Parts: sequence; structure tokens; C-alpha cells
Amino acid sequence: MNDHRPCGRCAGARTLSHDAFIAVDGTAYPARSERCYACTGQGSFASPDADAIIAAIKGRKGLRSKRPEDPRAYYVWRMARFHGGADVTMPVCAGLEIAGDPWRAELDQLADLVAKRVFGTDLAAAHRWGLALGHLDRTLPGLPPSAYPCGPVADRDKPEEERIELL
Repeated sequence: MNDHRPCGRCAGARTLSHDAFIAVDGTAYPARSERCYACTGQGSFASPDADAIIAAIKGRKGLRSKRPEDPRAYYVWRMARFHGGADVTMPVCAGLEIAGDPWRAELDQLADLVAKRVFGTDLAAAHRWGLALGHLDRTLPGLPPSAYPCGPVADRDKPEEERIELL
């Protein structure tokens, strides 16, 4: 099945329009239209190919250590690492990679399944951040060390471009 859904950024218009404005310093910027960056001007996204995503993120012993190139594969890989406890720093870059993708909910479901399969849980980050933000009032046993306060936040496979989060 190869369903399509309209781009969440341009709503299927294929372009993004920007109104004219004058900046604080007095510089005038004219109105302009440009190709939608989210869907690359296609106007829609095809349904995710779960088999291809799994193949792109699979490693010898679980998940690959290097970031996948494909934005959807990267999103699933990063979110699985987040939920599974391999890297519980906020996955901001992952969300940016799939901006406008109307299949995000399905990609999230796939990431949860991958986290459970590879790491044995999809609750590590939710537990750690739930405690930190005051949404949980008790500690749940049996989660990886990264799920608890003062536990490690990332393994050695954190992508280089995301390591600034560790400083």
C-alpha cells in the first residue's frame, strides 16, 4: 500500500509564501514564495516503508552506531534510542528532520516497537524526564540506569552533531 498524505508544512500547496515586512533596522523584505523545504515541493509524503527503515537502522548487535542518512530512518533510530535509554537527551534534531511529515504518529509507533525489541523498554526517557519535571512521584524499578536521576545520559554511539548537548 502506498498511501499519500499532504505535507503538514505547506498543506499540499508545494510552496511556502512569506509576507513582505520591514525589519527593526529598516530593511525592507519583499513578499516571496519558495518551494516547501519539508516535502521538497512534492506536496505530499508517501506512507513509511517500515521494512526499509528497519533495514537502515539495524546494526550487528541491535541498532547501528552511526546516524542513518534517511530522515525517517534517523527519526525512528533516534527516538528508539531515546525511549530505550541509550540516549535520553532531548531528541530535538530528530523532530526537525521530519518537519511536515504527516506520518509522524506511525513513525513514533515504529520507534516504540524498535525500542522495546532492542532495549527491552520504551519507558527510559519518559521515566527520567517524568521524574525531572515532577510528573512522576515514584521511581519504577527495572529500567536501564539512564532512566534514573544521575544515570548516564548517552552511550558512545551518540552522533557527533548532537554531542554539544553533553557539554
